[in-house]
This record gives sequence, C-alpha cells and structure tokens, in this order.
Amino acid sequence: WTGWGWIDSVIAVGIGLWVLPRAWALLKQSTHILLEGTPEHLNIDEIKQALSSHCGVDSIHDLHVWSISSGKSSLSVHVVCQHREVDWTDLLQQIRTMLANRFDLHHTTIQLEATPCSDASGEHSYTGSP
Repeated sequence: WTGWGWIDSVIAVGIGLWVLPRAWALLKQSTHILLEGTPEHLNIDEIKQALSSHCGVDSIHDLHVWSISSGKSSLSVHVVCQHREVDWTDLLQQIRTMLANRFDLHHTTIQLEATPCSDASGEHSYTGSP
C-alpha cells in the first residue's frame, strides 16, 4: 500500500517487544505454580507465628504452603496439642477460621496430634511462644 517493504518487519519487531515481558511474567508465574512454590503474597513466618501462638497449640511441624493455581493456595500442617481439656473439634475449627480470615487460606489440611509424630524433629518444627 505504501511501497515501504521494511514496515512489516518494524511492526513485527514492535509486537514481539510488546509481547516479550508479558510472556516472561506468565512463564515465571506458571513455573512457580508447577514447582509448588510458596505464594508470594503469603509470609510463611507470619503463618508459623499465628499457628504457634494460637491458644491450645503447643507446637507445629511439617508446615507447607503452596500454590494450587493462580490465586488459590493450599496449606498442610501438623499441630501438637497436649492439653487434655482442649476440645479438638473446636480447636480445628478455630485454626481453619483464623487461616481463612487472616491469610485467605481455605484449602487446608490440619493434622492434630497429642504427641509429636516422628517427623516433628528438624527444620520444619516450630514451638509456640511461652
């Protein structure tokens, strides 16, 4: 139409440069989800502190938080409660409610234990504040 043959190449390069940062961001996010990385909007130390300091919780271990998909996170944790007077059903509901309200974690697996299981030693164990 204009007789300028080089204009198609310039437009193609411009479109490629416009798409490149968006493709990189999408690749980075999808790789993070596929590798089950901790969601960037969640602070794992805050979650540890909130769980460990919850009334009735003696310690926690095997805490894992990961992305299921964009905007949907999951959590699994072992919670040790050695107090006989604590109602475990209520404690479980309180922990689930706290995780949902404070951290927007709705897909949770919480294992309550009277004594720490064999996995309770090591880098994934956290004791509550005195």
